[in-house]
Amino acid sequence: MNPTVPQHLSVAELAAEAAELLRVAADAPHRGGGPGLLHTTEAAEAVGALAGLTARLPELLDRLEAFLGSEQAAGRIAPDPAGADAYDVIRTARDAREQLYEASRTAALLADSMAAAGTLAPLGTPRTAGGPTHPHA
Repeated sequence: MNPTVPQHLSVAELAAEAAELLRVAADAPHRGGGPGLLHTTEAAEAVGALAGLTARLPELLDRLEAFLGSEQAAGRIAPDPAGADAYDVIRTARDAREQLYEASRTAALLADSMAAAGTLAPLGTPRTAGGPTHPHA
């Protein structure tokens, strides 16, 4: 595991951190405004990193689905004492598992698309010395 990732974070906290990092990357300033994409190598590297991220997403979604299924089978998904009835809780858990299953299948398609987008790699050749520091419009 990456030594910069705290080992004590839960799966939920790790997912939240990943979501926040993606938000920051998506909001990175454009041209001359600080960090952001300055060259095609950075775009190719970003695509490669996102391909790795999306390749792992189906497994995590499958694990979440399996966890909910095992918790329900073990009787640990039960109505809240505050008033939800058992049928609603069971239906909600079933619906969540179905949606996680569909999300996993969709994520697998996304991972395939991102892997195909890896064809950007030839565009990511390093800049020549003295070349432009900002991308062309």
